[in-house]
Order: sequence, then structure tokens, then C-alpha cells
Amino acid sequence: MSIGSQIKQRRTELNISQEVLAEKLGVSRSAISNWEIERNYPDLQLIVSISEILDIPLDTLLKGDTAVVDKISADTIQRKRLSRKLKWAYTCVIILIILVSVTLYKTRWIDISSTNQIESIQYDGENFYVKVNLPFYRSLGGYYIDYSHDGETLNITLMSYRDLSMKNLEEDNFTAFLYPNTT
Repeated sequence: MSIGSQIKQRRTELNISQEVLAEKLGVSRSAISNWEIERNYPDLQLIVSISEILDIPLDTLLKGDTAVVDKISADTIQRKRLSRKLKWAYTCVIILIILVSVTLYKTRWIDISSTNQIESIQYDGENFYVKVNLPFYRSLGGYYIDYSHDGETLNITLMSYRDLSMKNLEEDNFTAFLYPNTT
């Protein structure tokens, strides 16, 4: 006897409607109907619940229908494969997020403030010549010139960025238009 016919027979013996059984199992009435006409089968957790509610031994419920047992076995194998694939996908996404985050963090502009990174700064009256000692993955990217508050000192801010080409630009020259501080 198939699982669907066993469910229907025992349900009618106990005078339980499809609606009441569906409510107890947490499924729709049409799901119960589909099981009884063998359009589809309940999953393993629901079969255990059906066994308890209808007071049918689990082995009796499953013995008569090898198609259900085969379907449950196939579903279990498929779920394990899907679970494994999802774990791999989550792992790959997390690794990708970490790599992108590190790359974006390292690509940001950073002020060169360590004196051991600045080899020389020369001024010939019109141009500044800067030579820096940066790691191979960073290049000199920009500068900012400003007078100090007292007007006597010139502040030069050098900036570096992560150079993904790994060319490591360490020398640059730039023209500075220096005006006397009138403040």
C-alpha cells in the first residue's frame, strides 16, 4: 500500500479532515490532497510527523512504498550536494569580499610622513624635485603646498597611492608658485 493511500485510510478512520491534518502538520490542505492522490510525497520530517499524528508506525508507513524511500534518499543526497555547494559559494564570496576590502584599503591615498621614506627634496628657485623611498607597490601620487601659520615655513605634503601596475614611481618634480604670505 502506498504512503498516500495509507495517509488517506488512517485519516478517514480517525475522522480527521484534510484541513485539520494540514493545520497540525503546518502545510496546506492541497498538500495533503496531493499526497493522498500520489501527485507528490511529503518530505522525511513530515513523514515522521504524520506517523505520530496518525499513529502509524514509521516502518509500516515507509515499507509499502519504495518510490517514497527512493525519493527521500535522492532528496537527501541532493540537499547535501546543494549544502556543500552553498558552503563553497559562501566561502568564495567571503574571500572575495576580504580581497576587495584589502585592495581598496591599500589603494587609498596616504600622506608620506615618515622621514625615512623621503630621500631628498630639492628646490632650484622654480621647481621642487622630490625623491622618495616607497615600497614596491606604492607610487608618489601628489603633493600639496601650504605656508605655515607664521608665514616663514613652507609645508609640503606628499601623498602616495597603491600602484597596481607595480611601477613604483619614486621621483617627481613639480612647479611651485610661491607667493609671500600677506596674512
